[in-house]
Amino acid sequence: MNWVLIRTVLASVADIAIVPLQDVLGLGSEARMNLPGRPGGNWRWRFTADMLADAICERLADLTKIYERCSSRQ
Repeated sequence: MNWVLIRTVLASVADIAIVPLQDVLGLGSEARMNLPGRPGGNWRWRFTADMLADAICERLADLTKIYERCSSRQ
């Protein structure tokens, strides 16, 4: 389901498309960064490079190219 939503975001006519890394990685509620109204324990989830497998990078790169989300400016 997460990739259906990611595809939908990238296919939109919006100038900018933002996809949370937790969605790209297919993580659940264990990776939430903030729980509104909760006084503590927020902002503890951390990304590590080993979480981003080559297959995920390739899939995101393919969708980025399909929907022309690549920047020509470098």
